[in-house]
Amino acid sequence: MSIDLISRLSFRFANAGLNAARPDAITRDIGGQFRTNHPYISGYFQIMVGLPGRLFNGGGGITSDTASKWLHSTCESFTPHSQTINKVDVPGQGQIGSSFVSSVTTNREFTLAFREYQNLPILNIIKQWASVMDPFTGVSPLGGNEFLPENYKGWIAIAQTKPVKSQNNALTIKDIEECYIYQGVFPTNVPLDTINSDITANDTAQLSVTFSFDGSPLTSSETGVTEMVVNLFSALSPLADGKSPSSTFDNYTSGGNTVAPWSGPVAGTVDTFASVV
Repeated sequence: MSIDLISRLSFRFANAGLNAARPDAITRDIGGQFRTNHPYISGYFQIMVGLPGRLFNGGGGITSDTASKWLHSTCESFTPHSQTINKVDVPGQGQIGSSFVSSVTTNREFTLAFREYQNLPILNIIKQWASVMDPFTGVSPLGGNEFLPENYKGWIAIAQTKPVKSQNNALTIKDIEECYIYQGVFPTNVPLDTINSDITANDTAQLSVTFSFDGSPLTSSETGVTEMVVNLFSALSPLADGKSPSSTFDNYTSGGNTVAPWSGPVAGTVDTFASVV
């Protein structure tokens, strides 16, 4: 059921803050083992990307499924959009004045940063997404009846989470601090200049990409959105327990169980020296 914004935000705050323990009055202290609240910890988040199939599945290049997995597993930073309350001013005599709310502006951009790897998969994914416009001709390679939003816009879902192990190894609503579903998404920059070279410095590269979106994103204040985000990430687990896709724990366990004495390139080198002796 659709309800107005004030009611939606009131329900969201009721679930988030009314029953939570607050810092002490005057001192603002919240120390002690008896506390039942915790400061927000940043840096824990997940992303899921829905890419436009026409740009990724229409030729012999990377598929949207593979590209989406690369973006998910390499994303290291998320900066949300912002909103501004606009006002009009009414002057009075002697330079006094007053202001009144007139509208709200959503800055329809957010930024994601990705760690780049050999053969530049992230840069090539962003270039593929930006191929809706050909920099050589200045026009789109899509045909006249294909130059449509559904062929170059996608969506991105983002969950900012608590630093906790999810229940039964699956993300739950209680794990999520905030979530966003951005729609009508496309990149507004191709960070070619990030892949620079300098003989005086050797480092890894992190590509910062700004994305445009339409309207205003769905958040945890909207009915059913958090549940939708939970479902999007339901197939992913920090401890997959042998399920697909495998987890970091599974990968290390599998790798550790396959080692053997004198195996691998180090063993081959040792055997070579031994045969000479």
